[in-house]
Amino acid sequence: MRLNKIEIWDLKIPFRDGPYKMSHVVQETTFGQVLCLHTDEGICGLGEVVPAPALDPKERLAHYSETATLLPELIGQSEDQLHALIEQIQKKDPSWNGIAFGLETAYYDLLARQSGLPFADMLGGALDTSIDDYFSISEKQSDCVRQRVSMAGPQRNVIQLKVGVYSLQHELGLIKTALDLMQDSQTLLVDANGGWSFAQASEAIREIKDPRLIWEEPCGLYEENRELIEAFDTPLLLDGQTSTDFDTARRAIDDRMAFGICIKPALIGGLSTACQVRDLCTGAGMKMRIDGPWCGDIASAAIVNLAIGASPDLLIAGCDLREPLSLKPDLNGLTHTTPTRISPSFPYGFAVDRVREQLGPAEMVWT
Repeated sequence: MRLNKIEIWDLKIPFRDGPYKMSHVVQETTFGQVLCLHTDEGICGLGEVVPAPALDPKERLAHYSETATLLPELIGQSEDQLHALIEQIQKKDPSWNGIAFGLETAYYDLLARQSGLPFADMLGGALDTSIDDYFSISEKQSDCVRQRVSMAGPQRNVIQLKVGVYSLQHELGLIKTALDLMQDSQTLLVDANGGWSFAQASEAIREIKDPRLIWEEPCGLYEENRELIEAFDTPLLLDGQTSTDFDTARRAIDDRMAFGICIKPALIGGLSTACQVRDLCTGAGMKMRIDGPWCGDIASAAIVNLAIGASPDLLIAGCDLREPLSLKPDLNGLTHTTPTRISPSFPYGFAVDRVREQLGPAEMVWT
């Protein structure tokens, strides 16, 4: 099997309801690229490049340009050379992780189609057919929080509320507003994206004690979050460093102090690295949430394929990473099996024809 054609489409998807605010970044649009790798056997593999939300636009475009000089060299080469390029990019600094993820997704898609096996089998196999879809809220006003909690519905197992953006007292009010509308069986992830100081996080944990609460990445440093766990013996979900760095993720698993960690394939350097972290969590009996930055259908489907291979009793939730975005382009990557559970639409590969239908001619083509 040798590559004989490579196509790239630029992907630009605005947020449906205006800017999405997190502690360190405000997103109005997600940017990425769709890759299609063709072989001389008539097989093609799709992937989606997902840059980190905080990546500087100039750096993102510079990475695209450098990648565009590397890809033509793959024409006429086998999948082994493709895999070698992916490993080469994975050794670069973390700003390249989204490109490594996109190429590796296309690589696994090629292998799945060639072998006639489900995509999830390339990642160790599936233990479930669908996963819980958590619902994320990023709002300033209490009325808007109420609307979003109502939209999530009482049947939703996990809801996430973004904080670390406004004053602490205001955000404590938003947390209470959300909890007032939630059922006893529901879980609220309060996600500061590392935007709180240790003092702010301590005040929040002292102020609100509720068994439905899990504090997600209150502080930006691993040691600060570890100190919070020791000081308050409260459930804490680690993100940030553990979702972008394999060694920190492994350290968190070995420490076995946190309630769980987040695994984000697009930020940690690809599906293979994320798969290692998932399996380490399984071995340690640690809870995990598998998702990523907001992105398009192909990346969302790849990430859910990883999540359905997690032990169901350890998986906190996954996420429909298209939820706050505009519905176009719609590449039909995920299916809602119920209003609150999601699964990949195409277990045996992504919809190539739909890419052409929705995105039109490719921006770059090499043969």
